[in-house]
Amino acid sequence: MTTKLSRGKFENLQKLADDEGTINILGLGEHTKFQAMMKTAEESAGHQFEVDQCIEFKQILSEFLSPNVSGVLLDPTLGTKAMQSRSKDTGLITVYELSDQTPDHLSLNRLVHAKTNGVKVRVVYNPHTDEQTTDQKLALLERVGAEALAADLPLFVEPVVYDDQVSDKSSAEFAKLQPDLVIDTIKELTKERYHIDILQIETPINFAYTEGFAESNATVVYSQREAAKLLKEASDTTTRPFIFQTGDNSVETFQTAVKFTGKAGAKFSGVMTDYSLVQDGITAYATEGEKGLHQWLETTGNKNLTDLNDILENYATPWYDRFGGQKDLELFDNPIKL
Repeated sequence: MTTKLSRGKFENLQKLADDEGTINILGLGEHTKFQAMMKTAEESAGHQFEVDQCIEFKQILSEFLSPNVSGVLLDPTLGTKAMQSRSKDTGLITVYELSDQTPDHLSLNRLVHAKTNGVKVRVVYNPHTDEQTTDQKLALLERVGAEALAADLPLFVEPVVYDDQVSDKSSAEFAKLQPDLVIDTIKELTKERYHIDILQIETPINFAYTEGFAESNATVVYSQREAAKLLKEASDTTTRPFIFQTGDNSVETFQTAVKFTGKAGAKFSGVMTDYSLVQDGITAYATEGEKGLHQWLETTGNKNLTDLNDILENYATPWYDRFGGQKDLELFDNPIKL
């Protein structure tokens, strides 16, 4: 069965993927979280924190690491210079916040003319909470989806699941709930009416509580067989391409998790890394400045991405395979001109 997709969305998705159709995004958005991390690192190093340090850090990372990824995610608050310093062959996704922190001057219409290749929205979501709360968030996603459709821009959505009763997402109690939360979220958000092009999800299991991955003193919630089954179920549930988000995982844990997921038969189209990939780089920058950051990038930072690229080459599938391949995509020209 053929899938209809606007030519603009298709071309932009291809710019955000590598030659094999795999999406590997260096996530340098979420400016509030990053600013807090940078402030803590600078003060721990005995330095006074300044916002300009955040801007410079993103700019350096974008310039140095963007040639090793297919796209870079940046925010319009602290990432404007980093947008300009990225490799010309690397695609750009712009953060589009669904909150009162969204700049008044920002719209998808304007982002089209700013030459972004996609927009990313983050939503805190519980598929099992009260109907009114859920409906408000889904209505907001419907509006953004329609706006992205008119703007001919790919829409990336990152649902961050939560539970009303268990607030500690690092606990074994939450790990037991996580599979149903993630899988039921996928079932809802891959419906046609949201016009979401790429779903950016957490893994449906917490590897810290998985047999063979958990620490010796940790509670085991899933056997490896159960974990593999849940990962495959999440993959089979979606009708849209999806990529995995690093979340709070360390670089090593995330790399291991992606490899295990691929071996389990899950058909994911890539990853979106975040600041967990460059946590040590923040420390190097805070203690030794630009020189220290460059030294870290030339060794550890570059290796982190190289190792991840090798894993994706072996286990990720092209984003258009979710639709049966490029041959099953029916491209059309969007009649709306912004």
